[in-house]
Amino acid sequence: MNVAVFGCNGYLGQHIVHYLLHEKGAAVTGFDIQEAYAGSDTIAYRKMDITDAAQVATFEEGFDTLYYFSGLTGTDASFERYEPFVAVNELGFLHLLHHLRGFAARPKIVFPSTRLVYKGVTDLPLKEDAEKEFKTIYASSKYNGELYLGMYRNLFGFDYTVFRVCVPYANLVAKSLSYGTISFFLDRAQKGEPITLFGDGGLKRTFTHVQDICRQIVEVSALAASSGQTYNVDGETYALKEIAGMIGHKWGVPVKLVPWPEKALRLESGDTIFNGSKISALFPKTTTFSLSEWIHA
Repeated sequence: MNVAVFGCNGYLGQHIVHYLLHEKGAAVTGFDIQEAYAGSDTIAYRKMDITDAAQVATFEEGFDTLYYFSGLTGTDASFERYEPFVAVNELGFLHLLHHLRGFAARPKIVFPSTRLVYKGVTDLPLKEDAEKEFKTIYASSKYNGELYLGMYRNLFGFDYTVFRVCVPYANLVAKSLSYGTISFFLDRAQKGEPITLFGDGGLKRTFTHVQDICRQIVEVSALAASSGQTYNVDGETYALKEIAGMIGHKWGVPVKLVPWPEKALRLESGDTIFNGSKISALFPKTTTFSLSEWIHA
């Protein structure tokens, strides 16, 4: 299996590379904007700026699958840096899709998306066709990527699968890589500082160990039935205060509730609980890790 991983230097990109090498024995070529591959594994690597169509045009045929993990992430940051967010997350992706049109044999495209495309609903697990809401340029750019894939499938016959990720946790390749919410909680606790939560801490999210994210993405995208489909990545649902409480108890630090800053409250989507029934129907063993056990290990 010969695969390309765009955005291989990011958190999910490095883990996808690691999974492909160690679990699938794939031949992996990584693409990113840095001078060298940042991960702990050894792979073929090419520096590429996807916002430069001429550089993208040097991408050659011969790959079975293209994992497209390139992209800028962030919520309010996307308002301050709207030009690079749109250039990388949308225009760069379109450069690649346009280039792939000319291939005699196109690779399948595997595209990660985000929970932030959903309009959150209190205590309701959201299916893939649930109502959408876009509170940030980042969120809309990711959903536009999903739409572009549908357009290119309709007109040019592209093969793809989209995976929406809620909240990842754990780190298998480099201790310095941040994985968001739980990484923040652990960093505070390990420094002996209180874990701070906005409001009452009751917001709910679906959490998935990064190894299980990679399993679901790699294994499901390889199935013929996944062609042209979008899936929620399956996981376990907890309130943020439950996670903070477990981490705080282990490290002996309190959980501190603080008022919502106005900007954060305006950008907050509310509960984002994933209904994983679609992906589990195709791939029943979606999760192998327990968040509670991982915290207490």
